[in-house]
Amino acid sequence: MLLFAHTGITLGTAKVMAGAAGWREKGLPALLDYRLVLIGSMLPDLIDKPLGGVILPLRNGRIYSHTLVFLLLILAAGLVVWFWKRNSGGLVLAGGTALHHILDFMWQAPETYLWPLYGWGFPTGDPGDWLSLWISKLTDPQVLIPEIIGLLILAVFAFELLQQLKLNKDSSH
Repeated sequence: MLLFAHTGITLGTAKVMAGAAGWREKGLPALLDYRLVLIGSMLPDLIDKPLGGVILPLRNGRIYSHTLVFLLLILAAGLVVWFWKRNSGGLVLAGGTALHHILDFMWQAPETYLWPLYGWGFPTGDPGDWLSLWISKLTDPQVLIPEIIGLLILAVFAFELLQQLKLNKDSSH
């Protein structure tokens, strides 16, 4: 998955789940901060792509933050903050990260996802050109279709946000 699939599909899933839970009807819209959903949706890549592709000589963009250990640590931190401050931000971040793992099909890479059960190292990637690899992925329907879906969801969110801003501007006059 690439940027639009991760952010758009995660954002859409979060909105559907919040609606199904009836948070707005219960007066709980503050439980879901969409900014944290977006950060969580990209957090594993924001950490692992530079770390595994540039800093460490692994040429692998799926290392530490693509593991179940990382997800459980974020979830544990989110639970601590929830019970201590009644702030759902950490749980929302963990939810976005969990959806990232799902969209990356991490269970298909158990040597990474279940790290360190398979050893302390991570698989190394192909030393080929990353830019060429990403461009070639855009012709793969398993990448292209989720990217288009994510982009459409982001467009709907942007439209709704603009409508809300217009309503707020009109009501303030």
